[in-house]
Amino acid sequence: MAFLSSIKTIVKKLIYGYACDSDSYIAFLKKKGAKIGEDVNIFHIRNTHIDEVNPHLLTIGNHVNIVGSCILTHDYSWSVIKTKTGKILGNQQEVKIGNNIFIGYGSIILGGSEIGDNVIIGAHSVVSGKVESDSVYAGVPARKICSLSDFIVKRERKQLDEAVNVVKKYNGAFHAIPPIEVLHEYFYLFMDSSDEKLQVFRNKLELCGNYDESISYLKENKPQFNGYDDFIAFCKKEIDSGEK
Repeated sequence: MAFLSSIKTIVKKLIYGYACDSDSYIAFLKKKGAKIGEDVNIFHIRNTHIDEVNPHLLTIGNHVNIVGSCILTHDYSWSVIKTKTGKILGNQQEVKIGNNIFIGYGSIILGGSEIGDNVIIGAHSVVSGKVESDSVYAGVPARKICSLSDFIVKRERKQLDEAVNVVKKYNGAFHAIPPIEVLHEYFYLFMDSSDEKLQVFRNKLELCGNYDESISYLKENKPQFNGYDDFIAFCKKEIDSGEK
């Protein structure tokens, strides 16, 4: 299996070159002059376009996740002006992306944009200009939807309903209770730091490089349920009540 995996990796690199994976793409951009920090991940590489004309005008901070998006540091619209008047009016501008950023699928970051720290950019947004830190932006053009703190509150309120729905849908599809691993984004609802099964979710706890902070949160915040069985018992009541 390891041999086949190595072969696949080699073939992938031969076909896609620097765009074969996130690390290769980032290394390529750095070599071209882009300033890119630590823990930067680019997903859906072949649906991602990061301007290679002026990569030295691009700065990306730490803990940034980019999903199938486009980042531009130049604009060729001056071609219309040149065709009409013969004059070249260049448009090459810096793009600065701060720390702890999520850029949703299909988003476009235009030249001259500056994104602060702790920002979520919604899918298919078009960003132009300055984006405030600790905020959520979305739309065309991208506008501030809410502060990050308000967004956290909204997401917290939806956790239980979403987790129960995951169980319901799994039960409907497989006529069984899901194994605990299926709730890999909702285990805070039913686990504390002393739970023996917590290591099942170690990869999630290690994401973003702040494992200790996640463990501290679990120590300081009591879960809503007394373990997975208690959570599943609640889900079963919800399922049964829905069938009546």
